[in-house]
Amino acid sequence: MPTKVSARPLSRKLVISMCTIGTLRLGSEYLLFKNKDFGRENFEDQIVLSKDLIGIKGVSTWANHDASGDQFSGFSIGANRYGLFCCDANVREEPVGGKNYDVLTEIVLTEADSVESAISVVQGAVALCDYWCANLVLIDGETSAAIEVHGNKIAVERHQSRITRTNHHLLFDSSAYDGDTITSESRLSFSKKRLATASSVEDVYLLQASHDSGATGICNHAVHQTVYSYVFYFRDGHVSLKVKKGRPCSGEGEFQDLVLPFGEGWTVEGEDDFRARYPSNF
Repeated sequence: MPTKVSARPLSRKLVISMCTIGTLRLGSEYLLFKNKDFGRENFEDQIVLSKDLIGIKGVSTWANHDASGDQFSGFSIGANRYGLFCCDANVREEPVGGKNYDVLTEIVLTEADSVESAISVVQGAVALCDYWCANLVLIDGETSAAIEVHGNKIAVERHQSRITRTNHHLLFDSSAYDGDTITSESRLSFSKKRLATASSVEDVYLLQASHDSGATGICNHAVHQTVYSYVFYFRDGHVSLKVKKGRPCSGEGEFQDLVLPFGEGWTVEGEDDFRARYPSNF
């Protein structure tokens, strides 16, 4: 068990991004999901796409109403040509002066080809400098894991078939300065319960759109609003991204089912089609 570290008061309190994240294995198939909850109802994704990886950019600052204040850095979720999926969830902006944890997700998808090599990559990165407190979840063809990041320390939980996290640590001390002390614990409880019986991609869609706490739930309508829902899916040797902009419970629109043109399947036309169909004004 890692050494427990006390939190310091933050120098500022921002409208930050909250998330529910997790993995699920379905026989030879597997997936990673994320609900991105934000401090406003509208958000526009930016993506990085190549023959080797896709990364949906994270943000290191979070403006309330003015999108011009968003500063993008790293990846908040993504996949690479090796079938490794990774995403993250904010815990708190501590230590002050630490790097944005989204940079770790980008490092994982750029440098690793499996969950185990990703754990080593993250351990090496935090040994060089501090990162803000966060939860990462990862899955590949063999296993899945949660990596809790706390400054220059990490703690790892592995599970073969499914794992989930929200916006607080389970392996380090929680703190009154966590970014979400209102909905994080309830969302984690709801996600664990639903994930335990999930047996299809459709079950994950229902999880992402669920309201197990009245007006809010995993689909967040409280302090934060769910602005994007994602499912990276590995099946028959191919990776696809299922993505919906806006609240997943809304009847407006469906998940876009986008094939990733990785490796030998890469073409300029494939990239153009992917970007044209991706639900973002960027």
